[in-house]
Amino acid sequence: MIELQTPRGLPVAVPETLGEDVSPRFAPDQAAAIRAYYDENGYVIVKGLIEPATCDAVRALWDSEVKPYKGFMYRQATAKAERHVVNENGWVMNPVLNLQSVDPRGLGRFRDAATQRVLTHPGLVRVFSALLGDSPKLVQSMYFEGNSATWEHQDSYYLDSVNVGTMAAAWVAMEDIHARAGRFFICPRSHKLQVAEHGFANNIADNHEEYIQSVVRKIRELGYEIRAPKLDKGDVLFWNAWTIHGSLDSQDAEHSRSSITAHMIAARDNFLQLQMREHVLPTTEVNGVQVFRPKDLSSGANRSILWVESTFPKAFYAVKRAAVRSVAKRKKA
Repeated sequence: MIELQTPRGLPVAVPETLGEDVSPRFAPDQAAAIRAYYDENGYVIVKGLIEPATCDAVRALWDSEVKPYKGFMYRQATAKAERHVVNENGWVMNPVLNLQSVDPRGLGRFRDAATQRVLTHPGLVRVFSALLGDSPKLVQSMYFEGNSATWEHQDSYYLDSVNVGTMAAAWVAMEDIHARAGRFFICPRSHKLQVAEHGFANNIADNHEEYIQSVVRKIRELGYEIRAPKLDKGDVLFWNAWTIHGSLDSQDAEHSRSSITAHMIAARDNFLQLQMREHVLPTTEVNGVQVFRPKDLSSGANRSILWVESTFPKAFYAVKRAAVRSVAKRKKA
């Protein structure tokens, strides 16, 4: 067991072996047990849900198409258009946002494989369907290789279903995740409480840290346990929109933490952005799943927006922050 800290300094004991890990594992065919554990704890781990060969194939396309790419891509931590930030090991440190939307010109094989073979994988879809009580609708995805840590949060602050608190997400280990490689962490049973709504006082444009600190205070106040489970290639951890989670800072120069996340809402529901704006999402069907492609770069119009965003970032993001501010003020009123 290794003693580490979350991004805001909370202690977490990180298991190095399955024997040290207190989180149970479920087989893909244990649908009732998976749903029962998820309902009680706000997360569940399904062992070997994605075939290792699929993980290897998608990682190979990441290496051959994405890593050499020199253009701008939307990123998980900032939602901004950025070029790769690469560390001394050659790992991309700013995770890619929405794999289903990346530019098919040059990234097409990766985009198709990630969407068709992982994000809409039949096993993944079956578990999401059991957790959501409906067929799933993909609203967001990410790819991580290196990791600079993700702060303590509940997803619902950023995105959710209009049926607030029902969105589910999955973290797919694309390789064995070493204890010091930047593990995903969760607080079991924290999904039974919505910590804070997104509003004017804690809006993401001006007061994001206030929101993060409200989550950290709640962890301390209620004494939530923090777990950073051991996940091997093909294992999948599912969690609820209200489950407090994040990822640890990478402590290891030898091990990356290649992984894909998928966020799904029930197909019958509309999408809620920043707990302030409801959207009826345009989707395409992939393997029977409704797939939303935010800022889809197969569109010339979206490529033009990306060009403006990357060429005039200060002006573009100032306007974007003002828009968030304005919506937050209207919500307060």
